[in-house]
Amino acid sequence: MSVPKVPSSHDAHGQPKRRKVRKGTHSCWECKRRKMKCIFDPRISSTSCNGCRRRGSPCVGQEFPEDQENVLMDIGTSGDGSFFDGRTRHATPNERIDHTLTPESTIMESSQFYKSSEQYLPTTRSDSSQRKYERLSQFLYELLPSRADTESICKASRHLTILSHELLTTPYITLSQNGLQTPESLLITPQPNTHPVLIARHMLKLAIFLQHLPPDFHKRIEGLSEPPRIIMERLADVAICHVTTNEALISSIESLECIMLESLYQVNIGNLRRGWVAGRRALSLAQLMGFHRPDNQTLYKTLDPELKYDTRIMWLRINILDRQLCLLLGLPEGCPDHSMALDTYITNDCPMGRIEQRHCVAMSRILERNASKPSGRDLAATRAIDLELQTAAASLPSKWWLAPKLNNTSTDLQAVFWDTRRLILQIGHYNLLNHLHLPYMLRPWSAENKNEYSRITCVNASREVLSRYNSLRSFNRIAYSCRTVDFLALIAAMALLLAHMDSHCDGAENLLANQYLSDRGMIEQVQEHMSEINRLNSDELSAQTADLLKALLAIDLEKGHERVSVREAGGEGMLPQDGNGMSSEEDSVVQVYIPCFGIVRITREKQQAATIGTSSISSNNFEAQLRFSPLIHPSGPLSTDSLSTNNTSNSLSFPVTGTAAPLEYPAVPFAHQQQQQCQTTFFDPGFSLTPSPLMQGEHPGVAAGGEDWAFQGVDMAFFESIMRNAGGDA
Repeated sequence: MSVPKVPSSHDAHGQPKRRKVRKGTHSCWECKRRKMKCIFDPRISSTSCNGCRRRGSPCVGQEFPEDQENVLMDIGTSGDGSFFDGRTRHATPNERIDHTLTPESTIMESSQFYKSSEQYLPTTRSDSSQRKYERLSQFLYELLPSRADTESICKASRHLTILSHELLTTPYITLSQNGLQTPESLLITPQPNTHPVLIARHMLKLAIFLQHLPPDFHKRIEGLSEPPRIIMERLADVAICHVTTNEALISSIESLECIMLESLYQVNIGNLRRGWVAGRRALSLAQLMGFHRPDNQTLYKTLDPELKYDTRIMWLRINILDRQLCLLLGLPEGCPDHSMALDTYITNDCPMGRIEQRHCVAMSRILERNASKPSGRDLAATRAIDLELQTAAASLPSKWWLAPKLNNTSTDLQAVFWDTRRLILQIGHYNLLNHLHLPYMLRPWSAENKNEYSRITCVNASREVLSRYNSLRSFNRIAYSCRTVDFLALIAAMALLLAHMDSHCDGAENLLANQYLSDRGMIEQVQEHMSEINRLNSDELSAQTADLLKALLAIDLEKGHERVSVREAGGEGMLPQDGNGMSSEEDSVVQVYIPCFGIVRITREKQQAATIGTSSISSNNFEAQLRFSPLIHPSGPLSTDSLSTNNTSNSLSFPVTGTAAPLEYPAVPFAHQQQQQCQTTFFDPGFSLTPSPLMQGEHPGVAAGGEDWAFQGVDMAFFESIMRNAGGDA
């Protein structure tokens, strides 16, 4: 935080010189300039007059120089460096007589809220402890939307949605018995003297609620002071900056709930990496509180003793979100705890609770397998996890697995919510099967058909995911609602297309041939839903997913029998230097840039031999190759564990031809893509998705948001999984 500017009127000792004012003068400079009466509200413990509080302007008394800037109360910066709205610390008419500003005092007061010493940790609910955060609470309270705005939003959305944040802290059984909260509960706002954690919790709940409103919602109501999305972003940004990331405020269970809400908010936006970071903070804090202990000896305090928290459910939710994001991003899990699937917890739970707890353990086992080096034991572990998922599915009634029909005309929002939740859990189950079997889906040419089970499982699981995704997005076109399902649909669509490419080489014995057209039509429908969501919401993830699927769908399997190999590039396969993203020896069909990783190409080239492990196979056909090439960086190629360092490469082959007309797609977004727009050169019959910023060695930060990095590395994790056992024993 910058030190306030010291005016030139200071004396040699740094003391600001007081001005002599006429007796009875109490107005501030801003009110005098506006020729307004300077009024202080005795009911509010604020040192700003009413006019300055409304305007958000400095309230500097006339006994100080007009350019004297008082202490910034609590100003933070957002991720892009821009300042949030803040308030200034000013002296009241009575305080101004005895309070003298110095550079030292301004520094001390401006850093008051960022100190982490224990003197700011509330130990009791006495008035003295609450006064420690009085100014921060007042600051947060003044940034809440007006009562009129909140009432208008809740009234207009009453028949559209209900709150879902209770899932983080309450078991399914309790929620189904008591019912979920309605938007009217958001009208119960905290008071100005409430602890800042409780105000921040209200802010985040309201922000998450606003995420689930239709994109045209602001057109349905009149009189809002600002659009709902602006309110949403302001509330979340302020709560995250000033409370959830303030270590001095994380001693209560309500603060843990706030961090969980932050993680959920980020994931809904599409910021999977930031959501993962927030989730890890929640995981660490929960461990400090003892949530992981089998004896349930937790160490935490509550700010509101009237609220009841189920710590076991909170621990389960934290681990589920962490493991889901780890699978999507290709990261290791945070805590290898499997206690949530013990029979003592599952027996008396509802069907949704039982399947969710078993899914949590299955995710952990898949992550454990992925964290180890590929070996022949992977196949045995995969089979064991597959049996666990079969057992989990069998623990529920058969009709539970039927896809629920979501009705836009239904007035029972509670029933619609539970049907949607069941649909999402079903998608999650089939997504786990995909993640489990992806490393064995594609077959090396030298291998026997021992991976046929994995290929068929991936195909069937992908179909189940995509059919349910189409059902969900026909009903719900809100981009920020059910956000992770968009990523799962992308994975399923890519897996299904690659499986058809792999099977096409079987000719008359192709087991998937009869389903190709229906599968293709289903993926085309996914692409159309993505395009529509982007049109309605201006959503970058939906736009880029639609473009990628359109590119992959342009590959026509019926026009030829050339082969494709999935290859891990070594010393060869470096990015071309001609600036157009194309190799002079290759005719590109599809070319996709993955930030921080490299290029994925589906190309056609003529090769005499393809190396697969220690075996080679001769071919006179043109081969299209799906390659991983290291990213060119100013300091050299980026090194990753998944990139080969030798001159040989593993490959898996399957047929593909491209017959698409040249189409132009937007470059993978960067924060500065407007300055460097890609002019793609197309080679008939294919096209490229490689952006020109790649040639400049630019890539988003590792925790970049969805606007700068739409896929967040999900595509990278997908292709790493595909390549996991290429050329290996399995």
